[in-house]
Amino acid sequence: MKQSRPATLKDVAAYANVSIKTVSNVVNEWPYITDETRQKVLDAIQAVGYRPNQAARSLVTGKTRTVGVLIPDIANPFFGAAMRGCEDVLFQGGYSLLLSNTNEDLTRERNNLELLLSRGVDALLLWGSRLSCEELEEIIGPRLPLVTVELSMEPKRPNHANINIDNQHGAELATRHLVDQGYMRIAHLAGPEDRVTANLRQAGYLQAIEKAGLPLEKSLIYHASPTIAAGYFATLELLQSQRPRAIFCYNDLMAFGALIAARELGLDVPSDLAVVGFDDITMDTFSEPPLSTVRIPQYDLGHIAGEIILQLLQAPSDKPISYLYPVELIIRGSSCALPFSADERAANLKNLLSSFIHGSHASLEDLITKPFELGAENAI
Repeated sequence: MKQSRPATLKDVAAYANVSIKTVSNVVNEWPYITDETRQKVLDAIQAVGYRPNQAARSLVTGKTRTVGVLIPDIANPFFGAAMRGCEDVLFQGGYSLLLSNTNEDLTRERNNLELLLSRGVDALLLWGSRLSCEELEEIIGPRLPLVTVELSMEPKRPNHANINIDNQHGAELATRHLVDQGYMRIAHLAGPEDRVTANLRQAGYLQAIEKAGLPLEKSLIYHASPTIAAGYFATLELLQSQRPRAIFCYNDLMAFGALIAARELGLDVPSDLAVVGFDDITMDTFSEPPLSTVRIPQYDLGHIAGEIILQLLQAPSDKPISYLYPVELIIRGSSCALPFSADERAANLKNLLSSFIHGSHASLEDLITKPFELGAENAI
């Protein structure tokens, strides 16, 4: 049935030979409808081309079927992979994402959070929030389902789950690897000083330096924005003033900047300068040389965050929950003389393309053993 104006509930009711109220009940997923009637209405909706008005529907149900998401840097490939994992699982649950970027700015974070709440989102996912638990409760309220990743403190309110990445351990693994390779003068390109993630990774770096019995040189720690450009300029300055033999970077983007700076100065990586990043974004295996890094499976992490959101929406928690996500050191050519062969590069490309086409993730049950209490050793 084709018509010039948008189809209405009345059109669906007439086509299905049922009342407008029955059509409304089907659209709003009222459970007390027979399967035969529900199918008849659904067939009529498709036939007349009716599209439910989501704003009007939310007034009836009190739900928008949307989840608001705040991320710190939409340009970082890490968050693209993570959001794909999150969106995949939320889509299966009948929810859509409303995505907003904070650009690492606290004022912008507050404004965008208020904007998402004004859209009536059913739950929130906040990544790398700079707001305290008290501020979050004041803005969000006590009951809206909330999942945070990399929060600076343990959650306190009910229906709040926080996922922390094992940043300190990962940074210690990366730095210890450089020590084991024989590098004694190891610099750290640290992230912004007001980010809990940066502080934890710096703590892991310092812990590894101390355990190795190496002198702590504060001049080898350089704070910068977590971008390629910042990593490039910071590395140029470090190499010209401090001459480190190795650099552990806050993230892979900074590490790419370090590789560019080393190449520009005519240094061989890893013979003259070793570089290790953090995150394991998809381009790492295609840098020259391939980048050693600490792996955070971004798609899996986003998928798990989405699963937790659905759990909180379906069965609200009367207490806060905390999870710890593990990391893994991936050694490639930027920190030891192990360049990939042509066959290995071909295999890497095949795996990368396969992940784009099919996706790959572990389930929440696979990765989360149990919530941990503050100070305990339980982990995902």
